[in-house]
Amino acid sequence: MGRIVFAGAMSHVLDPDYYQAACGDVGRQKVTAVMAAIAAMGERFAAAEADALVVIADDHMNAFSFNCVPAICVRIGRTVQRLIQAEAEAFDKVLEHMPVEYPLHEPLATGILEQGLRSGFDLAMSWEAPVDHAFLSPVNTLLGARPVPPLVPIFVNAFIAPQPTARRCFQFGQHVARVVAGGPWNVGIIATGGLSHFPELLLSRVGETDTVFDRKLIHWMEQGEHEPLLDLTADELHKTGSHEFLNWMVLLGAVTPARAEVRYFGELPRINLAAVEWRLA
Repeated sequence: MGRIVFAGAMSHVLDPDYYQAACGDVGRQKVTAVMAAIAAMGERFAAAEADALVVIADDHMNAFSFNCVPAICVRIGRTVQRLIQAEAEAFDKVLEHMPVEYPLHEPLATGILEQGLRSGFDLAMSWEAPVDHAFLSPVNTLLGARPVPPLVPIFVNAFIAPQPTARRCFQFGQHVARVVAGGPWNVGIIATGGLSHFPELLLSRVGETDTVFDRKLIHWMEQGEHEPLLDLTADELHKTGSHEFLNWMVLLGAVTPARAEVRYFGELPRINLAAVEWRLA
């Protein structure tokens, strides 16, 4: 019987130079601190000896386009390539020192996809979508110089309306947990993004955060009170800049009713940075 042996969630723009330019010395200090907290989480992940790592993140219109925006997409196949761009954004430039190709855990990804379709989840699949900083910055910060285990990248549409609901993301996470339990593997799972911020798609609000809302989310996760999170609406997440919390909702579904432990929370004008880990039985 398989089990989830590690669960964590974290911000996914992890680049001190970017935060130095955007927020000055305090930006560099705080992103360096959250990266150190994620690296410490990586020690515990390594000790868990996971056979696979499920990574739940959003696409920044790098893998997909307005031609097709899947609500939830499972990346299948044997390997996945990192995003390569001739003129990358600053936070994607950090990928340039990372490996070009990563192994995928094909049987686990296929199980999540096929069993999900049989269970009523209208999942998309991709053999070719590359992964950007939302996936690889957290993975490489978590693991450092250690080998990357086979990945299962899962894309959640956090940007383009209509998005999947928070409740549906949570239900999908419960599905992921069932697939893991039915298999023979020890599995780690991470969700990435945020907390509150306004991306370049909302230029008029870049530089804003909603710390009151973020602390409310953290309180509920620390208490294992997931029910209030199920009722979060797309409009509420949009107005607070917490759209990427949909990725975290998938993880919450997979680990419920486990309680979160906050390893780092830091406020910045541009984004609130966080690293969170769950106590698993």
